[in-house]
Amino acid sequence: MQTQRNIQTKLGFYEDLLYRIYTDDEIVKLIDNINAGNELEINNSQLRHVLHEYIYTMPYIQSITILMSSGNMVFDDVLTGYNTKTSWLDTSDDRPEKLFRQIASKDTLKIMSSHVVSYFSSKKYYLFHIAHRIIDYRNIYKKNGVVILSIDEKMLSDICAEQQTEKNAHDKSCTVILGADGTVISYPDKSKIGTKLPLPKDPEEKRRLIGTMVSGNANHGGNNLSIYEVEDEKTGWNIFLVRDRKALYQEITNQQKLTIFVIVLSVCALLAIILLITRRLTQSIDTVVRAMNMAGEGKLSVRVEKDRRMPLEMEKIADNFNLMVRKINELIEDVHAASIKQKNAEIRALEAQVNPHFLYNTLDTINWMAIDKNEFEISNAINALARILRYSIDNSNGVVKIRREVEWLKQYIFLQQTRLKNSFESCLKIAPAVLDCHIHKLLLQPFVENAIIHGFENSEQKQILLIEISKPEDVISILIKDNGSGIEQELLEQINAGNYEFLNKKGQLGIFNAMERFRMYYGERVHIDIESTEGRGTAVHIEYTEIEG
Repeated sequence: MQTQRNIQTKLGFYEDLLYRIYTDDEIVKLIDNINAGNELEINNSQLRHVLHEYIYTMPYIQSITILMSSGNMVFDDVLTGYNTKTSWLDTSDDRPEKLFRQIASKDTLKIMSSHVVSYFSSKKYYLFHIAHRIIDYRNIYKKNGVVILSIDEKMLSDICAEQQTEKNAHDKSCTVILGADGTVISYPDKSKIGTKLPLPKDPEEKRRLIGTMVSGNANHGGNNLSIYEVEDEKTGWNIFLVRDRKALYQEITNQQKLTIFVIVLSVCALLAIILLITRRLTQSIDTVVRAMNMAGEGKLSVRVEKDRRMPLEMEKIADNFNLMVRKINELIEDVHAASIKQKNAEIRALEAQVNPHFLYNTLDTINWMAIDKNEFEISNAINALARILRYSIDNSNGVVKIRREVEWLKQYIFLQQTRLKNSFESCLKIAPAVLDCHIHKLLLQPFVENAIIHGFENSEQKQILLIEISKPEDVISILIKDNGSGIEQELLEQINAGNYEFLNKKGQLGIFNAMERFRMYYGERVHIDIESTEGRGTAVHIEYTEIEG
């Protein structure tokens, strides 16, 4: 069962890679071009280059092959290194046309059994394969190609070897993996891989057959062997653990002796360590407690003196205590000069910290669930949200080209339109001259969010969001405009004036924080002005000079 779990986990990684390949938009486009007969040499070369990038992302992958509905085949093969001959397809019993029909006829993963492939440097290689049809989410019923991932059987052998203890020369213990049809998938004697055993239905007869194969003696059928079996429902494989009883009994005896010795040794060592650590720890705790009591009385100049007898844990506590007291002193000295806005910004930054990697992995899981249920609209929305999250994870304070920021905004607006059931229209007018200019990431999103969430609230007219970015002379000009409910005059004046106290009291710090972030990055090089009329909408005008370098 441990071997089964390890195989499932390892295969899961390769299934994830296969999913990335058969849903890759670039691969789908190249396959369509090849099927249409467009520039075959160029598209074949580009497709082979893409496969070459994938083939080295995981160990044990020996070949990636794509069969197309037009009869064309493109592959990247590590074993041959050729562009004209694969290492495994010529030795397979199935022809490419037959394989294509078998794989393309279903939307599920297909696993093909191990078999010997071409010989290289007098060494035999054994591969098994996982395959899936290419999926174009613009037309999920189109069957334009299939992708086959060829994996070295050594991966299974290595997993099986992890569960085996060190054996002597006469120990028959091993792990055998058979396919549903009795084909040997993995076995220490590689010459038997690919052969087919006539598996009987009776479990006892089945184990007797495995025992005969392992022991090599048909008379006793492996009487000195203990054979355990588990069937993997996902792959259809039968996994047999064959243990030599003599070796097992000896192993148990040795383990018992070792366990008793380790227990006695551990108890003695533990008692000695407890006595030593307790004495040193007690002394160190007393030292730290005395310092804490003095600090509690207001003597913030106190420091914990460390010595070589102090445990590492207590040294860490002492260091942190000394650092804390020093920081308290610094905060007390600087409290009147510190900026209230900066402190609040630090608090908000701490409150805003989440683990985006956890969210992204969770979204990926939900996306799989949506695809399994054929909820492709939900899948598209989740993918858009995942791309938004991935963009925000990678160096969120970094500088990017406006081209990337605009693409991210499109994903964000698409997600908002999906959430609000397309209750508003968006129009992006981006001058070509600004696409390669630079901007700090995520600066525009708060203004767009404010327009969608607050601007269109209670607005009964047709809702339109306009984003214009242009470059008159050396200044980058940004306009974010909506025809929503607008901002009341008093609040607008306080926003433009940057009145933090007023906005904090009103709970309107979103736009203020967005403007402050712009000013933090660009200083005097940015000018922000907000115009609004109640009932007619709001326009945010931003002009800034790009940071060179």
